[in-house]
Amino acid sequence: MFCSISGEQCQEPVITKNGLIFERALITKFLENNSTCPVTGDPLTLADLIPIKSDALRNTKPRQLANASIPGLLQNFQNEWDSLMVETYNLKKQLETLRMELSHALYQNDASCRVIARVTNERDAARRELEALRQQLGISSQRMDLDNVGLDEETKNKLTSKSQILSSERRVRAPSPTLATNEDIKEFKEVGSYPLHKSSSPGVLCVAIHPTKQNLLLTGGVDTTAIVFDRNLTKKLATLQGHSKNVTCTLFHPSSELLFTASEDATVRVWSPSEPQSAEDSHQVPYKTLHTISRHTAPITQISLHPTEEFLVTASADQTWALHDINTGATLLRVGGGADSAPLTAAMLHPDGLILATGSSDNLIRIWDLKTQKNVATFQGHKGPITDIKFSENGYYLATAAEDLQVKLWDLRGPKNINSLKLDDPVVRLDYDYSGKYLAAAVGREIRVYTGKNLDHVVTLNAHADTVTDVKFGSDAKFIASTSMDRSLKLWTK
Repeated sequence: MFCSISGEQCQEPVITKNGLIFERALITKFLENNSTCPVTGDPLTLADLIPIKSDALRNTKPRQLANASIPGLLQNFQNEWDSLMVETYNLKKQLETLRMELSHALYQNDASCRVIARVTNERDAARRELEALRQQLGISSQRMDLDNVGLDEETKNKLTSKSQILSSERRVRAPSPTLATNEDIKEFKEVGSYPLHKSSSPGVLCVAIHPTKQNLLLTGGVDTTAIVFDRNLTKKLATLQGHSKNVTCTLFHPSSELLFTASEDATVRVWSPSEPQSAEDSHQVPYKTLHTISRHTAPITQISLHPTEEFLVTASADQTWALHDINTGATLLRVGGGADSAPLTAAMLHPDGLILATGSSDNLIRIWDLKTQKNVATFQGHKGPITDIKFSENGYYLATAAEDLQVKLWDLRGPKNINSLKLDDPVVRLDYDYSGKYLAAAVGREIRVYTGKNLDHVVTLNAHADTVTDVKFGSDAKFIASTSMDRSLKLWTK
């Protein structure tokens, strides 16, 4: 029972004729100065108070004051505030502890990075000393054969026979009736954009289109992987993992299931399906590394497949190029330019397969006889490191690009420079279509298409958000594939 005045448990309760309960002490004191009920206002005297007697009252505990009065509420709030402050203090201590642990972890990471950088510098210095020692051991300044004195007669005969066959076929080959016209290419627009590689290491550096299965593309990225992509299904078919640095160049083998990837880790990997595949499930199986070619000592800058489809040429920043057997992974020869050479930045085999063109950081393009490994011609004219070189399919022309913002066209029958084009940004990559009628250039964030001989502008494609890193024509110039540092592979057609 609770007092109608104080709202607290009554110790000596009394009840009025109206049924109201009061604490006797409180109501008696009230009636000393008043003659009415404090609740209803009706007349009330001490005689109207009736005591309530009950054994339950003796066992009833007084009501707690915590939430029944303002002081009790304030005390409650104070207790909760104190608890909150204690909890906040503990959280701050935990935060400070985590900050200290993070600081130690960052310091250890920084120390590890410095150690790795020092070890890398020591490794590079050792490689340079080894290369200098090799040159001091009586190596010719005109030609330096590092792994072999040359090709055997069987290989030379194979190269010569293939060259003769290709030359005769080229003379009678008619232009494709389905080749895209200038008007077709002017209508090209972006029809697909695919962020294939990891966002944590953005950037796609290269792309290859399968020569016969035009729906298949192979890209290489900053994330150290290569990806097989089906443009008809618009999905990844395989991810090739094995390189430890940027994948700089990719190739399909035209008549087998082999793939080739080159990397800044100074290796080339030859990939093959890891299990038999059916015609209905082409390429939808994991790939394994068939061979790892590691004869270079610096990043691989470009690779080129020989027309015999049995040999692969690699060019490296270690100032050498090499010829490898793709069936065995063996290096048949490795050739450098001698004391006056420079890191190679580009390379491509002639469509007939008997000569090799290399570009280097000393602004020169060198032409090599593959059978004798001799430097048979040197093209001068660029004023910056060479970024890319491409032969036209008819074998008559060589297009070159450099950091001097120029594209130059060379007639190999001269040889002489027959055309030059000055641009507003460096050209990173070039590509002729199979007919040689069109030349595509990756310029800044754009792809620009020119006529193959006169270098007349046809169209500019500009949808990439960052530097374009590679560009390739599809069959009959029906579509273009491009890659960029914006992490995307883009497809263009009318």
